Amino acid sequence: MPKRPEKFDRRALRDAKALRRLGVQRVQSEEELSTAHDARLARFARAGIDEKQWKHLRRCRGAECPHPTCSAACVFGERKELNRVVRQTRRLLKAEPGTLHFVTIIDPNYFLEPGHINELSINGLFQSVRRRLRDAPENWKSARIVGAVDIAYDRNEDGREWWAPHLHLAVAVDADAKEVRRVLMPRRPPPPDLVGRKFRPVKVKPVTELANAIGYIVKPTADGREETSDKRGNKNRRPFKLPEAAQLEHDLWLLQLKPRERAFLGGMMKSRGGVVPRNRR
Repeated sequence: MPKRPEKFDRRALRDAKALRRLGVQRVQSEEELSTAHDARLARFARAGIDEKQWKHLRRCRGAECPHPTCSAACVFGERKELNRVVRQTRRLLKAEPGTLHFVTIIDPNYFLEPGHINELSINGLFQSVRRRLRDAPENWKSARIVGAVDIAYDRNEDGREWWAPHLHLAVAVDADAKEVRRVLMPRRPPPPDLVGRKFRPVKVKPVTELANAIGYIVKPTADGREETSDKRGNKNRRPFKLPEAAQLEHDLWLLQLKPRERAFLGGMMKSRGGVVPRNRR
């Protein structure tokens, strides 16, 4: 008799159901997660990646995790942990009386050439933000922030390609957009080859649907963005499918990370009972 398939993780199903009720758009179904998981394993196999690095993922089918430590490359485990982040941080940010801002921080000093994504220092990127927060005005001591490293794969019209890691944050603080922009502005000048190019290091806009905003912030996928120009010469970017080599590089990078390692918390901390408040001194 064939072995019956294990039931999907009940806590993961509960969290996904709760997020759908909250209007989060990027909540993957069991089928979608399974498809993404199988596609990742297939890429490892096609590329001839040593199975010792990823064979443990073959045992993962969305049931309770069979491993003592999980990897961010496990589609099921990463999504389960990120969904929990959305639920728990939404409750805390919503309780904060400050204004809710959606912030994107782009620091080109963290851009990387293809083939070098494993050189990204997530801790360095987070520490640079924490240094800015330590120097922020007094009202920022009660700020609550949830964010994550988002990975984009950019392509210029001239064909040049690179990895463009950046941060998305949901910030609850008693401050206007101008102050948020000033506090979170990167301090280092851009690399010499980017001097003179127009880009906004910090973008701030209001949050309307908080749960959906956090769900977008912590998404674990890499997006391709291709530069285009209109008849007037205005630059824009449109999505394009990642090349197989770039997708594989991103998969291998996740293989070295733990679930939630890309996530950033400010004014909150992870405890055994979940995410709880923590005021800065």
